[in-house]
Amino acid sequence: MFWTEPLIYYSAACILTVILEVGLFRVCGYRKPLDLGIVALTNVVTNVALNLILELVIAAFDLPWIIVLEIIVIAAEYLIYSRAFGPSRKLFILTFCANLLSFLAGAVVYELF
Repeated sequence: MFWTEPLIYYSAACILTVILEVGLFRVCGYRKPLDLGIVALTNVVTNVALNLILELVIAAFDLPWIIVLEIIVIAAEYLIYSRAFGPSRKLFILTFCANLLSFLAGAVVYELF
C-alpha cells in the first residue's frame, strides 16, 4: 500500500531518535528506569508530532521549517524534563545536545536513503 513506506521510514526515524536520546541521557547520569521511560515517551510523542506536522501540514521538508520545529521540540522536551527532573542549565544543554545528535543522525540517514 502507498502508506507503508512512509510508515516504515517514520517508525525507523522514531526508533533511532529514542535510542540516541535515551542513550545520551543514560550516559549523562539518568539511569533510573522511570527517568529513561520519561525520556523515551517524550521523544516518541515529539518525534511523531514533528513528522506529522512536516508531512501533513507543511508538506515540504524545507530546512527553515525543520529548524523552527526542532526549536519547538527542544523547548517542549525541556519543559517536560524540567517538570520531571527539576530545571537546570545542565538539563537544557543535555536536551539541546540530544536533539542535535538525533537531528544530525536523521540527516545522515535521510541522505543515505
